[in-house]
Amino acid sequence: MEYKLSEIENKRIWGRCSSLDDCTALFWTGSGIEVNVKAGYLYADIEATFGTLELWLDVFIDDARIMHFPLMEGRHRYQIMRGFDKAHATNVRIARSTQSMMEECASVIKIFSFDTDGEFLPVTKRKYSLEFVGDSITSGEGAFALTREEWIPTVFDSVNTYAYMTAKMLDADYSILSQSGQGLFASWDGSTECSLPKVYPYVCAAQIAEDAKKLGCMDSWNFTDNEKDAVIINLGTNDSSAMKLDKWSEDEFLQNFRTCGIDFLEAVRKNNPKSKIIWAYGMLGNDMEEYVSEIIDTFNAENDDNVVYLRLPDCTGIHVSARLHPDPEGHRIAAEVLSDCLGKLLPQT
Repeated sequence: MEYKLSEIENKRIWGRCSSLDDCTALFWTGSGIEVNVKAGYLYADIEATFGTLELWLDVFIDDARIMHFPLMEGRHRYQIMRGFDKAHATNVRIARSTQSMMEECASVIKIFSFDTDGEFLPVTKRKYSLEFVGDSITSGEGAFALTREEWIPTVFDSVNTYAYMTAKMLDADYSILSQSGQGLFASWDGSTECSLPKVYPYVCAAQIAEDAKKLGCMDSWNFTDNEKDAVIINLGTNDSSAMKLDKWSEDEFLQNFRTCGIDFLEAVRKNNPKSKIIWAYGMLGNDMEEYVSEIIDTFNAENDDNVVYLRLPDCTGIHVSARLHPDPEGHRIAAEVLSDCLGKLLPQT
């Protein structure tokens, strides 16, 4: 029997998605849908819209990834489960693995419905809810197809990342906003238009195509109904590259960097009044550590806040793989450090 998503009350949406009348649109890394089902089979009606950069999907059964594959362009029916024991509930999560590709005409996965011979059960709430804001490291660039050097979706993987691993260690759901090359103030090539603070207030302002806008990517995000226990910021790596360009003097760049950082922390705090905020940085060098610490100290002093700085273990020369990005082991080590920090900050329930 086919069930439209709107007909399934017992589901959980992961990440910043748009829920439309006939589908749910996935824009960001790790965004998706989780259900519990007592069924022998489960199929999903999924549509992928992209240009040259294809979109990859992850399927999790009982919290373990069993599939990682590129979607076909257009709308198709995909087998998720078959031959399962209908007497036992199965947890299923379908998630986008590829980051939002802003260069594309549109970069969207739409899930319309499920076809199953069973029934949907309530989804168990996770212990915590986290949000990650970062760049290519958080997107999982270089964490798959570890020997390749092409900039292609094949080298991205949302599961072999510190964000996914941290959430799993803490039994948390998560939302990810991450874009390769982008920074706090400027992208690696010096563009001040490509920065995560500019897209943070919206569902997915990283996409500017008209087709994506029609799906709600430019809508303001509802922070009130999507409270997070912690917001983790991992920005500064691309700003380090931008600062070395001839476009600015170092003093001018750092002045803008500090101002942007304080403004961003103010925006994150305003929209997440109860969340812990951790700025975690350093997996591909820590050139900006001194300045990130200054931003945090200034913000905390001016706002009587307690934003925490956390240095993540450096992977440079040790745990690097495709495109000189952290390998899965580097991500795992960082996740252990971050989850330990969060475990001390978050309430024990």
